[in-house]
Amino acid sequence: MIILRIKNSRISKLLSIICIMTLPFIQPEKDQPAYANASSTQGTVIATDLNVRKAADSSSKIIGLAHKEDTFEIIQTQNGWDQILLSNNQTGWVNDAYIITAEDTEAIVVAPVLNIREEPGLSSQVVGQLKSGEKITIHEEQGEWAKIVSPSGVSGWVNEYYITKNTPSKHQTQPVGPTSKTTPSHTTDKNSMTQSRNSTSTSGTQMTTQSINTVLKQNSQEPLKGKTIVLDPGHGGKDDGTTSYVGTHEKTLTLETAQIVKQKLKNAGANVIMTRTNDTFIPLQQRAEISNKNHADAFISFHYNWSNDTSVNGVTDFYYQKSKDNELASDVLNEVVKATKLNNIGTRFDDLSVLRNNLQPSTLIELGFLSSKKDDPVVESSTYRENVAKGVYLGLLDYFSNKK
Repeated sequence: MIILRIKNSRISKLLSIICIMTLPFIQPEKDQPAYANASSTQGTVIATDLNVRKAADSSSKIIGLAHKEDTFEIIQTQNGWDQILLSNNQTGWVNDAYIITAEDTEAIVVAPVLNIREEPGLSSQVVGQLKSGEKITIHEEQGEWAKIVSPSGVSGWVNEYYITKNTPSKHQTQPVGPTSKTTPSHTTDKNSMTQSRNSTSTSGTQMTTQSINTVLKQNSQEPLKGKTIVLDPGHGGKDDGTTSYVGTHEKTLTLETAQIVKQKLKNAGANVIMTRTNDTFIPLQQRAEISNKNHADAFISFHYNWSNDTSVNGVTDFYYQKSKDNELASDVLNEVVKATKLNNIGTRFDDLSVLRNNLQPSTLIELGFLSSKKDDPVVESSTYRENVAKGVYLGLLDYFSNKK
């Protein structure tokens, strides 16, 4: 009996030693990967209801439904989709446009009405609209355009000139929406808007008084409502105008520019008339007659310049009758220069037919030199034409505001 107990004791010790040696190599079975990560990104749903899909594809099987202000851990982002960790330790995919993270930026609309476009650019299709005071979430930025999601869940692009950015809020597990410290006032009177702009930083720099005034002007479209504006795209048809050193005809650029300006002015409530809407030749006298017949409140003729001296660059415009035209010419030129950042050559007199035969306030603007290797790559871009439209719009706001 004693011998048996000794043997059993030795066997027990041996088994204990074997267990201790092999324990580090035994791993528990894993049903799911461990996704928890203290430094992972938290995302909050901003749509009322959001489909959770099996894969990062809008045609993939729906495996669940997330609701507004639900918060999830984001595992990875792929082609506009976020892989999130669900409460049962399963994973799913949601559209990134409807998830806000601490890295995203919130903003508030400062224009009375702001179009949401399918792609960044004034020529892109309008997919929705925002009103002054609405809060939006910025997910991406390209130049002067921001990809946003509206409170109603519409995703698209808006021009950043018409929004005020807030300091990015730290959501983590908190419901979506800024805290009381970062929530801007919905009041759109001048004093509260100025205060909001003064407290907002863009790229770490305080907004300047000039930029505040620009936003205030953009938000006050009243002076343009009901005004008749005649836009004259220079040249056309058999008259190519000048040609850039890369082969672009002036008549093409003037028409494209005028069309973008037209849309911007129409959005502000102006009655806009074009002297031509396609590649057609219109005599100079007839262009002036269109202005006179319609009793235009302002006439603007668009042109691009040329010089044998390729170093000459910049923007200029002209008047014929100083008492009638100079104020319009100066206001438009000053704002176009600010918007395009091209050299300001100044406003000057010239005996031009579309101005001389025009009984209405009128100006002809030369929007840069197609002969200049400095100007031409800039002025032939779509971004430049959009900046010109912004400048003309603000110049006309200045002009008509001073006429009250």
